[in-house]
Parts: sequence; structure tokens; C-alpha cells
Amino acid sequence: MGTVRAEIEIDAPPERIFDILTDLKSYAAWNPFTPRVESTLRLGDPVHLYVRLRGERLSHRVEYVSANERPVRLCWGVTLGARFLLRAERCQTLTRIDERRTRFVNQDVLRGWLAPLVMRLFGPAMQRGFESVATTLKQRAEAS
Repeated sequence: MGTVRAEIEIDAPPERIFDILTDLKSYAAWNPFTPRVESTLRLGDPVHLYVRLRGERLSHRVEYVSANERPVRLCWGVTLGARFLLRAERCQTLTRIDERRTRFVNQDVLRGWLAPLVMRLFGPAMQRGFESVATTLKQRAEAS
């Protein structure tokens, strides 16, 4: 198993942050790691992710919505091959701290035989990407 996780406190309510996370057309304006996402965000529907793992080139991947619980959780994931090979689920979770502050957690959990290889090859780039998403989401939400 492998986990990539970034966490940050944001001076904004969860509803505002969830609106930003679900406004997929605006990702290019604030999300340096995944500047393009296409989906209906309905449970089970595909999520087309265009991820910047290394350099300027975008990598396309398709995952599937596994949770959309406004304003607390938005998740998508994928199974590659048989379940024992690789399963990944990314969840973005919002926890209200008080009326104007929220804890944002962006976490991807990888399971299966290939998880250690994926973590070795892409883990550091994913970690940097998740941290940049947390920071830029904070900036966008607090500027709104």
C-alpha cells in the first residue's frame, strides 16, 4: 500500500471550497497539478484527468467518481487490471474547523502488487503535486 497526502487549513467555509473543487472548467486558473478535468461528477461516471507529473506535458488518465458528498468529500479512483494488481482512490475531504475555517485533506491511497512500484516511480511527483493543489486551493478560496 502507498499513500500520498497533503493537508492544509483554509480560511473559508467548506461550501466555498467544495464549489471550487467541483468547478472543473476553472481548474486551469488555479490547479497546477491537474489543470484540466472533465466529468459530470455523478457517482460511477468517468473523470478525465490531465495531470502534470513531470515537466509541462500533461498525462491523461481516466478514473471514476466514487463519492460526491457536498460539502465534505469528493473522490475518484481506478482499478488497473485485476483488483490485486493496482487500485487507487483519491479523496478530497473538507472538515469544518469553525464558521470560517476548514481543514482540506487531499489523499490518494494505492493498493495492490503494483502500488510500491507506482510509489517509487511517481510518489515524489504526486506528493509535490498534492502539496501545490492544497496551497493554490487555499489561495483561491481565501481570495474569493
